[in-house]
Amino acid sequence: MATLILRDTHIALQDEIKASDKLRTETALKIQEAASHGDLKENYEYKAAKEAMNMITYKKQLLQSHAPFKIIEYNDIEINEVQFGNKIKVLEEGKDEPEEYYLLGPIEFELDLYPMIITYNSPFAQAIAGKKINDSFTLEIRGNDTKFTVVEIERISSK
Repeated sequence: MATLILRDTHIALQDEIKASDKLRTETALKIQEAASHGDLKENYEYKAAKEAMNMITYKKQLLQSHAPFKIIEYNDIEINEVQFGNKIKVLEEGKDEPEEYYLLGPIEFELDLYPMIITYNSPFAQAIAGKKINDSFTLEIRGNDTKFTVVEIERISSK
């Protein structure tokens, strides 16, 4: 199944992967330089560079692991009911002010592109998907049933 992703996020992902490749090349050079300093057992520059390389490789693999992608265009995002690409306001029962969430995917979350992201495969997103303004839903949170009401649905705009 394809991972949903906004057009701008796909561009940001490609940029992140290119930057990761560049950083990987730079880190490989640091590893070579550090290795030339001698005994690798006590060579902390070498160990730090190897650790950095592992982190770079892990992050790139994580970002690529969500492929294949289904790119969503902003003008294709509907606002008559909650779905991927919506900015929603939800009022929790007993609270005075609604909370604002962005219903997006794992790549937007990984790249930290929006505040308060809920991924479309999370339990919260599954409970709210398809709801309209003034619809309520209940979600079990820490063993308690919590009631929420959808207050507002907007289309996420291009950054």
